[in-house]
Amino acid sequence: MRIFVNEFCGHPFQMELSREFARRGHTVRHVYFADNHSTPKGRTTRNAADPETLQVEGLHIQRVFQKHSLLTRRQADLEYGRAAAASMEQFRPDVVFSANMPLDAQRILLKATHRQRAQFVFWMQDVYSVAATFVLRKKVGPLASLGKLYFERLEKKLLRQSDAIICIADGFAKYIQRWRIPVEKINVIENWAPLDEVQPTPRGNRWAIEQSTVGKFCFLYSGTLGMKHRPERLLELAAHLAQRGDARLIVIAGGAGADWLAAHAHTVPAGALTLLPFQPYERLSEVMGAADVLITLLDAEAGIFAVPSKTLAYLCAARAILLAAPPENAAAQVVARARAGLAVGSESPEEFLRAADQLLADASLCQQYGRNARAYAERTFQISAIADRFFAAISHICPANAEVHQIVKGSSS
Repeated sequence: MRIFVNEFCGHPFQMELSREFARRGHTVRHVYFADNHSTPKGRTTRNAADPETLQVEGLHIQRVFQKHSLLTRRQADLEYGRAAAASMEQFRPDVVFSANMPLDAQRILLKATHRQRAQFVFWMQDVYSVAATFVLRKKVGPLASLGKLYFERLEKKLLRQSDAIICIADGFAKYIQRWRIPVEKINVIENWAPLDEVQPTPRGNRWAIEQSTVGKFCFLYSGTLGMKHRPERLLELAAHLAQRGDARLIVIAGGAGADWLAAHAHTVPAGALTLLPFQPYERLSEVMGAADVLITLLDAEAGIFAVPSKTLAYLCAARAILLAAPPENAAAQVVARARAGLAVGSESPEEFLRAADQLLADASLCQQYGRNARAYAERTFQISAIADRFFAAISHICPANAEVHQIVKGSSS
């Protein structure tokens, strides 16, 4: 088959899936938004081990992309949608997977896909209309209801027009079923992280030495930090650690929440909080390995529409996880299933700090959580089995139907 994968953010695990598709003999073009610097990127360049059938293309637009600008964001989204559609049309795929795509851009790509008589798979990484409403409510207050009406109508329409839907959590599938989306279109395949790209490292690795974390307990947050991630919890933790004097917090982040945290960092004593930009992806294992505890945060309102994928990379790193999120959120459920750390609600700073103290006081507990985390990842994140599930999800819509079934059967045996 000819497979086109559009992944707006450039995340590592979608790139791993494209490599697996190509390894199986399919011709794959993987595109992402190269001008989106608000999220960390994975291995988005070809390397010597990649099959010849894999193409990777970072797409650019003419205007400056400002993720949180109400004035320019939609125009940038539309421009990216046109760029993705043009790349797809030139490639002429049999099937398109599209993930993390703004809805206005998704509409352009979906329409162009059907003009090419290809099949379109809506890879649903969040409930976009709910996420957009959350952001708009913080920016424009009561006027957010107008945005909710627009985005919800558009999202429903695009889901109905898609040939197949892949949701990353059961909660997403149940939510869109209330919109009367045909259940036979909906598949649930949870996200994962690349086992080979994020591996356990010694606590005193080179990055830890560079950042002076050796010999002192270290909490670490790494990834996108929006306001939905409750950056105030990190500031409260830093102040708490400064009072204790026996630990430090490192935050490696970009986004509106990271900007907020930088603006308020002066309110905590020097040395308790270290703020850093995104680190090179090649050093991610070292970065996470330099911590004793890795942190995930999510606002209670965001629990319905977001699943922090950073948690999955944390599992691969074999470190204890401290998570503050609604208990029904898929990330909280994964941490509980894996027995990989402590999960608390997102609304109580006292509960969050008590959990941090519990981990600080018990190094052996942290180590056991870390071992459990990696064991869960190794059981769950095998890319061959994950790819089988993607092929199964499109087996009824793909023109190369017989070939897909043969591939699924052969790769599973």
